[in-house]
Amino acid sequence: MKKYIFSFMLLFVGIGIVNAQTAKQWLDKVQQKYQNAQTYYIKFDFEHLANGKTQSQSGEVFAAKQKFNLNVNDVNQIFDGKKLITVAKDDKEVVISNATNTEDFLTPTKVLNSYKTGYQYALDKKQTINGQSIQLIKLTPTTQNSSMKYSVLGVNTKNNQIYSYQEFSKDGSKTSIIVKEYLENLIIHKDYFNFDQKKYKSKGYIITQL
Repeated sequence: MKKYIFSFMLLFVGIGIVNAQTAKQWLDKVQQKYQNAQTYYIKFDFEHLANGKTQSQSGEVFAAKQKFNLNVNDVNQIFDGKKLITVAKDDKEVVISNATNTEDFLTPTKVLNSYKTGYQYALDKKQTINGQSIQLIKLTPTTQNSSMKYSVLGVNTKNNQIYSYQEFSKDGSKTSIIVKEYLENLIIHKDYFNFDQKKYKSKGYIITQL
C-alpha cells in the first residue's frame, strides 16, 4: 500500500514530506491503540482474488498482546507466545512452527510495527463508508524482494481502529479484509492460547513439528 510519483520536484518534495509525516501520525495512533489494549476481539470478512477467481471467507481472532487465536473456516491458528500452531480441520493435520523459524510469521503487534522500517507510506483519499469516516494510507515495501506491490490500510478517524486492509501483489492477486466487529479488554481465559496436543492425537490428527 504505497506509492509516490513526483512530477514537479520543487513543489512535491515539500508536499511529500508533510504527507509522509501525517501518514506516520495515523499509523502511530493505530499502533498505540492496539498495543494499549490488554485483549481484543476482531470479526472480519476476508476475500482473495487470484487468476480471475474470488474466494470469500469470514473469520475471527482473539488476541492478548502477542498471543492470539485465529479462526478462518476450517483453519485454526494459535500463537502461544513461542510457537505458531496451525490446525487444518478438513485435512486433520497440525503444523507446529517456532516463531523464529517462520519467515512469514506475523503477530498482530508485529504487523503494526513493520511499517516503521519496511515501508514508505503516504496518505491516500478519505472515504465515508456506512456513515464512518475512513482515512486510507498507502504503504509500499522498500525491498525489491517483497512479493507485495503495495497495500492500503483503512483507519476509522473517530476511534483509530483498523477498518480495512487491502494487499496488492506483483502477480496481480489481491487480498481484502474488512473488520465487521471490534471489542477490546475482554476476559479471555489463558487456555484459549494453549494447544492440547494429546487431544488432537487422540482424534487421529497428523502432527508435524517444523
